[in-house]
Amino acid sequence: MSDNTVGRMGGIWQNATIPSATPVVVSMTGAPLPCTVTLKSAAAGRLFEISTDGGTEYFGVAPDVSSATQLVLSVISPITHMRITGTTSDSWRIQ
Repeated sequence: MSDNTVGRMGGIWQNATIPSATPVVVSMTGAPLPCTVTLKSAAAGRLFEISTDGGTEYFGVAPDVSSATQLVLSVISPITHMRITGTTSDSWRIQ
């Protein structure tokens, strides 16, 4: 499975919808710190994964799941990439 890759962060926020069942990979170069990542999704397999080595390896994180339809993650340390998994048409935002 290949990833949908989004270019580097170019401003203070970025948002889009997931175009397919393939995870979206966002380069966090230029992302503001701290930042908040949200995923509007009720999918069972929804998740965030982060990379600190240029996108070679990813590891899962524990987002706030208090909402049944949204994941929220606060990023306070530099990371190189964020991989966002949801379903087609789910929306994500980094701000």
